[in-house]
Order: sequence, then C-alpha cells, then structure tokens
Amino acid sequence: MPPKKRRDGEPRGVYIHDARSDHVSTHTAGGKRRMQVSINQAPPASPEKPQRTFDALDWAMVRNPDEDDFLPQGGFNLVNDGPERIVIVQKQNKAPRYVDSDRPLLPFRRVRNDILDALIRREGRGLWWNKGCMTERCLSLEANYRCRDCFGGRLLCQSCVVERHRDEPLHCIERWKDNYFQPCSVSSLDPGLRFQIGHPPGELCDFRDGPHPMVVLDNNGIHQLHVDYCGCIGAQSVNDQLIHIGWFPATVTAPETCATLSLLRRFHTLNLQARVAAYDFYSALEVLTDGAGLLTLPDRREQFTLMVREYRHVQMCKRAGRGHDGVRIYVPETDSYLSGIDATEPGGLQVPCRACPIPQVNLPEDCENAPADEAWLYQLMLSQDANFKLKGRDTSSRDKDPALGPGFAYVVANDAYLKHLANYVDEDEISHCVAFAALWRANNKRARGLRATGIGSVSCSRHELFRANGTGDLQKGERYSNMDYIFHMSILGITLASIIASYEIACQWCVNFWNRSKKLPSHLQLPAGLKIQFKVPKFHLPPHVKKCHGPFSFNYTKWAGRTDGEGVERNWSWLNMIARSVSVMGPGSREDTIDDFCGYANWRKTVGYGSSLLRKLVLAIPKAILHGQAFQAFTEGVREGHEEELRQWETEVREWEMDNNKPCPYEYPEDENISMDRLRLLIRQEDHARAEQGESTTSSPGAFIITALDIEEQQEAIRLEARRRERTSTQAADLQRRRTQALNLVRRFQDEQVHFMPGLKQHLEASGAAAVEESTARPEEMKLHLPSSFPADVREAICIAGLPAEEERLREAQAWDGLRDLRRQLRTRMLAHQFKRAHTSGQAAYTKSQQLQEGIEQRIRGAASTYRRARIALLALRGSGAWAAVLQELTQQDIRGMNERTLTDQEKEDDRRARVLAGQAGDDVVRDAFGDEVEPTVRFNLEVGEGNRLLSWIWYAGGAGPGSTSTTGKLHDDIRMEWLKARARAHRWREDLLLLDEEMRRVLAFCQWKAAWWDSRMTARSVESEALADGLRAYAAEQAARERHWHTAWEEKWRLHWWPDEDEEDQMLVDAEREVGMAGGEEPTRQADDDEDHSEGEDDEAHDEQVSDLLFKIAGLGIDAEERGESITE
Repeated sequence: MPPKKRRDGEPRGVYIHDARSDHVSTHTAGGKRRMQVSINQAPPASPEKPQRTFDALDWAMVRNPDEDDFLPQGGFNLVNDGPERIVIVQKQNKAPRYVDSDRPLLPFRRVRNDILDALIRREGRGLWWNKGCMTERCLSLEANYRCRDCFGGRLLCQSCVVERHRDEPLHCIERWKDNYFQPCSVSSLDPGLRFQIGHPPGELCDFRDGPHPMVVLDNNGIHQLHVDYCGCIGAQSVNDQLIHIGWFPATVTAPETCATLSLLRRFHTLNLQARVAAYDFYSALEVLTDGAGLLTLPDRREQFTLMVREYRHVQMCKRAGRGHDGVRIYVPETDSYLSGIDATEPGGLQVPCRACPIPQVNLPEDCENAPADEAWLYQLMLSQDANFKLKGRDTSSRDKDPALGPGFAYVVANDAYLKHLANYVDEDEISHCVAFAALWRANNKRARGLRATGIGSVSCSRHELFRANGTGDLQKGERYSNMDYIFHMSILGITLASIIASYEIACQWCVNFWNRSKKLPSHLQLPAGLKIQFKVPKFHLPPHVKKCHGPFSFNYTKWAGRTDGEGVERNWSWLNMIARSVSVMGPGSREDTIDDFCGYANWRKTVGYGSSLLRKLVLAIPKAILHGQAFQAFTEGVREGHEEELRQWETEVREWEMDNNKPCPYEYPEDENISMDRLRLLIRQEDHARAEQGESTTSSPGAFIITALDIEEQQEAIRLEARRRERTSTQAADLQRRRTQALNLVRRFQDEQVHFMPGLKQHLEASGAAAVEESTARPEEMKLHLPSSFPADVREAICIAGLPAEEERLREAQAWDGLRDLRRQLRTRMLAHQFKRAHTSGQAAYTKSQQLQEGIEQRIRGAASTYRRARIALLALRGSGAWAAVLQELTQQDIRGMNERTLTDQEKEDDRRARVLAGQAGDDVVRDAFGDEVEPTVRFNLEVGEGNRLLSWIWYAGGAGPGSTSTTGKLHDDIRMEWLKARARAHRWREDLLLLDEEMRRVLAFCQWKAAWWDSRMTARSVESEALADGLRAYAAEQAARERHWHTAWEEKWRLHWWPDEDEEDQMLVDAEREVGMAGGEEPTRQADDDEDHSEGEDDEAHDEQVSDLLFKIAGLGIDAEERGESITE
C-alpha cells in the first residue's frame, strides 16, 4: 500500500494502537517502512492446540520470546525498508501431560529405595566383577581396579589400567582392597611411569628432561605426579609445553604447580556469575580429593589465586585481539618498541557498548553535518556516580602487588591518577543540596586504615555498560578532582558534538566544570565545540531543592528519550556482590578483579542486546502512540476559550528548551497569596522582635489566633471521625484519646482568651450564652468564640485592638491554603485512580488501594472543610466584595478533579437503578462511610478532550465569577503543568522510539565492522610458527563468525514482515479511534460508518484521503507538526 499523503502532498508518520489486543502498527514518515506488532493477541479457535501469544505478562515474568517457549516468526527491525511486520507467537509443539506432571517428586518417592540400592551397588564391584578384566583380548581374572573418570566404570587388571592411563594422568584410579575400593594413583602402580610432555601422545623424547615433580589442580581434585619435558634441540619452552597440553603454570621458572585450563575456565565462570570465592573453590577441591581428611595434601591455595589472576588477564587480552596486533610502538624515552599486550592503548581491553555512538564505527559518515533535528540521535548519554561500599583496605603495596593491566580496561591507570590528585590534597568533598547528605557523611565514617573509601564510575546511561577508563578509587570521599578525572578519562578522544551527563549531584558538579576541566592534563582537554548537558537521575531528583527539578530533569530534557540516568546505580548492585572480597585485596588484585567483573557485566549485556532492545521497543511503540494521542487531545480540550494561553505556554516551553537559562515553565510560580506557613513565620519573627526590645513575652494576637485555628482543625477531624458509621475498638480508643487532648487544648485556650478578649465573659453573660453549659464529653462541639463569631459592633467591644484584623489576615491565608490543599489532594486522587487501573489486580492489592483512596478522600474532605470555615469567617469579618468572586462558595459539586465531571440527569437515574438492583436505598442521596452526602462523578481522561467547560472553578487562577463556565477566567497553573507534562511525556516516548531504532541500527553496524576487523586480524601479525599462525587465523575466524551470526540473528529478530490489506487497516483505524474515545470509560461520539461515507462507486484515492484524515485525527501527530516548525495550536 502506498504511503498516505496529506492534501499538500507531504507524507505523514502515523501510529495506530489497539489496547484491547495490544495490536500496534506504524507507518513512518516518507513511507520508507511499515510495521505491525501483535502482542496479547486472541488465540485461534482450534480446539486441538490453542495458540498463545507472547504478551505483557511474559515480559513481566522475564521470559524471552526467542527462548525455547516462544518462536519469533521474523524479527523486529526498524532499520530495513519495505512493507514489514512481526508476529511473536508460541511454538505449536507442547510437552505431554502426565498424572504427576504437577507433582514431580511423587514418582521419585515411589522408587527412591531402588535408586538408593543402585547407588550402594556402585560402591562394590558391580554386576560383572566375576568376569575378570573387561579390556578386549585381556584374559586376566584379577580385575581389581577401576577409574572414576572413564566411561562405564569397568573393572581392569593392573597392567591394563596402567596402559590405558599412560596419557591420562589426571584420572582418579581406585583399587579393590580389604573388601572396598581405595584411591590410588597410576604412578603408584608403576613406579617407573613418567608422563611425557612436548611430544605427541604415546611418543617418548630421546632427550627427555625429568622427572620433575608436579602438583596439578583439576576439576576432579588435586593430583601429584612426575612429568618429563622435551629436551630436543629447538624444543618449546617449558611454559609452552605445559600450556600446549592444557596446563597453566603457576610460575614461569621451574614450575611445580599447574592448573588445567578447564579448571580455570570453570572457576572463572563461577566466580563471575555466582561470586564463588577462590578460597571456597580451592577448599572444594581439597574435599573432592580427600573428603575424610586422611591424606596430607600440598597447599597450593596461594598459587591457585595467582594462576587465576594471570589467566583472566591473558584471556581479556586474547579476546581484545592483543595477540593478533602486529603494530609496534616506538617509545623515545627508552628507545625501544612496544608490541602485543605492552602496546595496549588506554581502555583497549574493554567490551564497548555497540549501541552507543562510536564515530567511524557505527555512525553515518556525514553525521557531523546532520541537522539539529537529526543530530541529537548521535549524542552520547553517560551516568556517573560514587559507590562507598567498594572500599579498599590499606594492605600490601603496589611494588608487591602491581596491576597487570594499568589503565588497559575500566580502572584508570594509578600512576597518572595519583599524580593528578597530588595537586588537590586539601580539597573538600562536593557539597550537596539534597536530603541524602547524611548518607554521604555516613559513608565516609571509619575511613582509617583504608586505601580507598569507595570508587567512582561512569557508564552509558541507556545500556548500562561500564565505560573504558571510567572507574577509579576515591581516596577521601567524593571530590571534584576524582570525579572530574574519571569522567574525562571515560570520554578520552571523543569526537562527538554532544553529551548528556547524569550525576546525582549534577547541580553542584556542573558549577565551574569548564574551569576545572582546563586545569586537567593536556591529554584530557575536551574538544572545542563539545556540548555537555548536566542532568540528575530521576530517582535522585525529588530530594533536590525545587530550583533543580526543571533544568536537571530527564523528563523535561528535549531529545533525551525515556532515559532515567540510573543505570550506574543498577551496576552497583552487580559490583557490590564482590565488595567484601575486593576490600581485603592488594591494590593490583583489586583493580584487576574490578576490571574483570566490569568486563563480564558488559559482555552479558552485549549478548542480551537482541532481546533487551526488542523488549524496550515493544514497550515504547504503544506508549509513544497513546501519549501522542493524549497530548493532542488534551491540547484540543483546553484550546476553546484559552487559545492565547496555550500559545503562551508553548512559546515559553520552546524557548526554555533552547535555553535553560530562561525561566523554567515547569516550576510553579510563587503564589501571590499569603500562606499560613508564611504568616506563622512572620508572627514568630514579630514575637522575637518584641522580646528583643524587652516587651512582654506573652503570645501575640497572631499566635493566639493561630492556636485557635489549630484547635479548629482538630475539632473538625474529631467530628469527622465521630460521624463514622462503624468503627473498631481500636478506632474508638483512638477517638477518645483525641477528645482528651482536644479538651486540654480548649481549656488552655480559654485561659489565654481572657487577655485578648477581655469583654467576652461579660458579653456572654449579658446574652445568656454563659448559662448554657457545654459538654466536656464532646470537646469537638465546644465553641471557641473567635472575633468572627460576633457582629462588628460587638467585636470592637470585647476584643483588644487589632485582634479582628489579625484573624482576617490569617483567615485569608487559611482559605488559600485550603484551596491549594484541595487541588493537591484531587490531583493525588487522579493519579491514584490511574495507578490502580493500570497496576492493581487481586484482592489483597485491591484492599490496600481502597485504604489508600479512603485516606485521600478524608484529606479532600478536610481541605474542603478548612476552606469553608475560613470563607465563612472572612465573610463575617469583611462582608461581601470583589474577593468573594475569587474565593467562591465551595459546593459539593465543585469538589471534583480535572478528570471528573458531574453526572447528567439520565446518568443519575441509571445510578439510582443500579443501587436499587444491588439492594441499596433507592433515594437520590448517596452517602459515604461518615454519613456525608457524596456527589457522584464520572472520571474521564484529559486526553479524551471533553473540553474544559466541565472544569470546576477551583482550577482557575481567579477572575471567574460565581457560576462561570470553563470558557471564562484564566486557567490555573495546575492545568498548565498537566499540559506541559503531557507534552513532555509524548515527546520523550516518541524520542525513545526513534533512539531505539537508531540503537538497533548502530548495533548491527558495529557487528559488521567488528566482523571485518577480525577478518583483518587474521594476517595482521607476521609469525614464523605455522602453528601459531594457524591459531591466530582460527581464533579470528571464530570471532568474525560470531559477529556475523549476531548480525544475522538480531537483524532477523528485529525485522518486520508484512502490512495488512486495506480492509484490515480500516478496521484497525476504527478500533484505534474507539480506544481513544473509550479511554476514560465513556462511549465516544461517533461519526457515520465508513460504509455510509464511502459507497462502492467512490474512487480509492478519495477513500485513502479520508482514511488519512481519520489517522491524523486519532494519532496525535502534533509532535511531527512541531518538528516541521508548525505550532501545535495552529
């Protein structure tokens, strides 16, 4: 199908989503490629083998569609052009079911006695012990030996067991003696047996060098034997001979201890994946060799740890291609050449992030000249943080324990690092504006005896791979000198134009960053024109001061996608598992171990690119669609009557995105109306000033009124709780406790009231009110008799001068506080309702969410009551006036959120009938648990765009008179903030979709480049040994083949296959429109059916044009319009 065109001929990008089937399709701009994703699709009607699709639940259960349970029919690739689609479905074959399929241990219990007998039978000579030696052509009847490592466990005679194990020195032999098998060695059976090394198996050297005692560590235990080396002219070195047979020597001179490569490989994997310590692993070898502790075994624990460290270093060099490098580097200082491992460049042993931009590797050739709306795809995103759990004790020294690869991988080279830090010995730690400052202080306690209080590290933000030379020790807390050096080393030699740097204290770190950068060594100077944006990770941002929230937020950063900046924190969870081990290591061992674990973490994430990027893309597609629709519809909803405000919001946010130094639109402006907190502070300051002047220290009129308002709040809360229809014993006891406290407060207030209202008692006696005795059993009903309780002439007679004015001032602040709190609680209710619909399932979770919502409803009721009391008091103190048009009367119908509206008469009648059918009272009044009347409302999504005519007056900033509609008055800042956040969400999800597309392309491009690089390594190094040349070619070919396999597999996995026909596409459009209309629970207003709009005689072009209009209507493509330079409001 050709791409849809606008009437002006410009191609459009369209997203369609059906939430009921999670059916997603996209047609990118320009018609280059189309895509459809089906997840959570309904199973077919076949009764034999029902088909289940790979759905969101499988993602949540950490299942991968490419594993055994699921078969991807095609891949998921936004790189290639053409009509494509992906459908991820389950394999048709299904495991058979048995009676005990769900109870696998029951069959075992029935046969466990038989299994026990079989195991005990193996302790003896078995079933055929009387048949003699089981070697073919051997007639000996004395078969008393067997090998635990040979297949079958056959019985052999002494001569046969020796002959079969002349080339198997590490097998465990057992001899039948004294009615049981006892361990023995081949050497003990033939004292003259010596194992020849350096010659083919079975061939002895005429000039053999030996015998040499050797302790060999293997997977089955610790072995002691004698070996002979080859002494022929031109023979290989002893180390080469040992490694050739798979034994790794502990020393390079006269080795007496070796470990098999199989053992080292096994321990290396267990150490990285399961964090098995070398001490425990060696102890397990001792147990395997002699579990009863009857033998005296040689202690080779220290040699084992040394071999492990050397092995993993050489393996890291091997995988990085250092053995294939034929380049020699001249060093003028020593007048010598470096080659191989010694010529490794800084960070040369890293496993790079192939999804991040790497110039001349996975970026387009002309990317540096790309326009701004495309160049952002090539920016680098980094995260930086400090970890104080990875401490290092001051053990050993670098002379005794040097690093094998200083600066070769992830940890910076120590010498240059310390030389830089020597200039900042007295530097203080970085200051913090966040609430985590106490944690920083706690992390630096007990620093005595430590070489390092922690480490700092840099990783890529989106894929969480450690950066080369991006990790270093922190000698004294978190200082600029440390973090600056580590960060600059992680981007050494960068040629990109833009970086987004995430750091939990970026607000402080960015200050004077460029000035500090100029003081770094020359090789760390940043290139001219490099742009760095400093951001704070999403989780760490809320504790910052409010002025940091807008400029340093990823959510509001243009072209940042859905990056959260917390990747480095997730990396800590991996490294913290070895914190205890590395804390007691010497300096070199510590750095080598951290290098090894960082490399393994990067490797596992590299292997998982095929699934991880696809998983993110499957999530991003429907999110980008729905949030785009939401923003477009929200814009249409607030447009009517507020066109100029909408234009102003958009202009402000665009200007701020271009220049963060301009006022941040995401910050709430300072409220011009005074708040209670400000007045409390002002009154306390006034009291303090009077005390300094020697005046009376008795509380001021303002403090007196504040005390009364606080008591009113408690009385109202008690009255609300007392109206509860049903309460438990605990609730009743709590109610009585609160009443006692309130009674004490009222009595103290009455004692103080004599000073501020001296005529009150006389007035009450004259009016007869004093004769009415108030019940102390219900202190919430006791009157406080504030000035607002009396007419103006009475107030002047009974109150001291200025007391009514003080109450008026505080009552106004109380009214604004109540209104602000009411809006805040209504927003909280809206978010809680959305979260409940999206995430709550099951009775337990539903009960907890109900308790949360009940608490929110109580706070809403309290805020409304506070506002009403304050307004009634203001009305008594001021009388009616212009202020009453701003602080309007609050009815029950006015207490509704931005996403709520009142019921129509028909809906009220339907609600009444539903309550009658449910067995409830059929009257028109709905009451809550406290007996209060509830005004039923309908929740709708702001993205549906019902228009803000339904908004309550509380959502306006003022100026709207009583009974005004949504088309009058200025929208409140809460509406503006919701619109800005909806805009940011839509932009970030769409950016994330484009970033994932680009990252997939970069990964595939890197695979191609790396495969070609390994091809070139086959002959890059000239060697004389044909065997070495053959090994170089073999290893390079293996690595190149793996890269090509990844490229093929991932490209197929990400590829899209086909696009639906016109009938299916039209149905998708109708379904998507219905979803948008029903997003808030209401049936949308429908246009005429397509069959009525398009008769059979209409031409296809007109049909396509109308379908395009429908796409534009429901897809929310304002973002594309904005990128073309058009206004979203135009």
